[in-house]
Amino acid sequence: MATVTAISAWNEALRSTDAWSFVRYGPELEENVYFAKASRDDFVTCLKKYGNFMRSLHLCFGYSIENFSTANTGEQIFILIQKKCNNLAALHVEQEVPEGCLDVHCYYWPDFVCDVVNAIAVHCKSVKSISLSQPIVNWSEDNMFIFTTNSPAARKITELELSSLSFLNHDGKLKELQNLTALKKLTIRREKVNNEILLHLVKHSLRELVLYQEEELSEEDQKDLGEDFWSEVKVICPNFKTDLILRCIMILKIIFPPNMPLRYLILDFLVNVMTKGIVDHISDCYKDTLRRFTYTNSFLENQEMGDSRLPVALVSLAQKCPKLETLEYGFPLSSFSIILIAQSRKLKSFVVPSVEVSYVSDMFCDNMTSSEDEYLNFLKSAGSCRKNLEATVSHILGYQWTLLDGQLKVNERIKL
Repeated sequence: MATVTAISAWNEALRSTDAWSFVRYGPELEENVYFAKASRDDFVTCLKKYGNFMRSLHLCFGYSIENFSTANTGEQIFILIQKKCNNLAALHVEQEVPEGCLDVHCYYWPDFVCDVVNAIAVHCKSVKSISLSQPIVNWSEDNMFIFTTNSPAARKITELELSSLSFLNHDGKLKELQNLTALKKLTIRREKVNNEILLHLVKHSLRELVLYQEEELSEEDQKDLGEDFWSEVKVICPNFKTDLILRCIMILKIIFPPNMPLRYLILDFLVNVMTKGIVDHISDCYKDTLRRFTYTNSFLENQEMGDSRLPVALVSLAQKCPKLETLEYGFPLSSFSIILIAQSRKLKSFVVPSVEVSYVSDMFCDNMTSSEDEYLNFLKSAGSCRKNLEATVSHILGYQWTLLDGQLKVNERIKL
């Protein structure tokens, strides 16, 4: 700031909306408490001087919005945005929580957040888009956050991410979501929504849906979001996109109904082992939409595969799904299978832990033609060791490819 003051030309240039088209504060968790306090102070100074020129703001709090020992709390920042940011068009507010935090309740968003965000929606006339990521809400009959029918912000929320931490004391469906008629992308736990809620949102603005499921559903809930539901969604919005993140549950075919426009599928720490039959079902149902397939166990390594036919199913998935860009697999896989997958699809990201790779032939070798025998000899040479495997796959994919040293882990909070 001192440098800007000293150079008048810079100071003049900064007094323009072109210089502040996107402003990001945070993530605070990348700093210790001392530096985070200083960062809040510096950001407040910046808001006071240049807030009027800011067009898009992304706030990422890693410490408590309210209970933070600095004069410039989250409340002060929100109030300044309301008062100073007259040209603001987009606001994104994100809450992060330290990994392993034992007292998440201290991260509850106080009531003033709802009040000030509503005030911003009213007083900042240019605001067209409000996004909220992982708000920690203390739900009650008297506190439905900003999802009520009379909330000005509710009609401007375009993106919403509600993680497990967002529902610490909430039971049942979140029917109030139906008030968010401008919502374009929703990330939420699977058990919090049903056909009625989602169809209402799709008929308005919803175009992307990310569903987390980390516990078994009741029989009634399992019947929701079935084949007929997705057929109706596709009629309303042919380009609708759905992502599934499944953890700690038993995988059954009913979870993967036909017609679901599945884009990303992430499977982690499943109760049962994946089978070739289910992977084949996924390939057949979502061959026209699937872009990412991730299957791992973030808590174990060098583990048993379960169904020995899975590598064959993976190769088939790569062959059947023309839009597939990312394949991440944290279970045993032979070098032969890795080469076959790479040859089947030009993947932008192909992740396999080195500890899971075996350098042995797992192909049936009897009664082979001369050309097939020649190809088998190529596979044996290319997959004989890590160096040869990495060089071969790099050549096939067209970029420097290496095995992952370490465990294939999926972060608790996945940002897609």
